[in-house]
Amino acid sequence: MEWLLIAVSTGLVLMNIRLMLIVKKQHINNSSPEIHEKMAQFVAQLEEENNELYNKLTTYIKNSETQLVERVERLEQTKIEQIDSPEKSTVETEKIIQLSRQGFSSRQIAKVLHADFGEVELVLNMNNKQYSNLKEEEVL
Repeated sequence: MEWLLIAVSTGLVLMNIRLMLIVKKQHINNSSPEIHEKMAQFVAQLEEENNELYNKLTTYIKNSETQLVERVERLEQTKIEQIDSPEKSTVETEKIIQLSRQGFSSRQIAKVLHADFGEVELVLNMNNKQYSNLKEEEVL
């Protein structure tokens, strides 16, 4: 949107310059007050349109900045909430590991903790992998 407004403004300015050159050539050929008056009206109209486009562009940019600031604030708020939630996931992970050590299956653990079966499987697989890595390090 911004680029479109800038392109239109640039086009209008270029058209204005071209018309000024045409008027200058005609002025040399015949300096008619009617041509000057029409050109002045046209230039005034172009300036008015240019000012309107500029105002629309600045309004659009301000709105975009406001929306971005609000979005950043929302993202920061969710980040703060996510920082608070790792304690919950750590406790849940420990419960999954503890129930697994007590002999419960992944499906039973998921049912007891009201968690997804895939999540339970993932936690147990990651725990087994860490445990096997620790054993390998001890052997070395």
